[in-house]
Amino acid sequence: MPTNNRQPGRFTQYQTYQRKASEHAALAIHGRYAKIALVYAGITAFCLVFCAIYEKFSFGEHSLWMRMMFMIPLLGGAAPFGLIAVSENPPSVSRAAFNLWNSGLAVHISGCLVHGIIEISGRVPDYDVFYWAISGIFLALAFIIQLAAWRKAGARRR
Repeated sequence: MPTNNRQPGRFTQYQTYQRKASEHAALAIHGRYAKIALVYAGITAFCLVFCAIYEKFSFGEHSLWMRMMFMIPLLGGAAPFGLIAVSENPPSVSRAAFNLWNSGLAVHISGCLVHGIIEISGRVPDYDVFYWAISGIFLALAFIIQLAAWRKAGARRR
């Protein structure tokens, strides 16, 4: 009976193609998260520079809210996405959760900025509670949506 010597060769070429495609996809995912972490690092630097310039022209007044504003993009964006970028097997982040997370951090940064500006002007802010509430809602929704996406992906694998 004649044997077909080409079939195993084609199969190994296909396996090689699949392996290279998966490596390329992993590099693309790592690169995307590295870019996101770099953008958040830039936002962190901007917050630091903005605070330094604002305090220079505020006649010696300062606000702890404005001074610590840089921690939000650092701990909420640059650090987590940087860790995902260097991890061996990065988890996928759903687009809705990613957008809500970014919005929650932006609202939180804005709340710190408004609170700091009002505090430097000598008044006590009383409506900044809305910033914290909206930010908390966005961040909680992002967390819930991401958990649901991971659960759905885990159910599909079974």
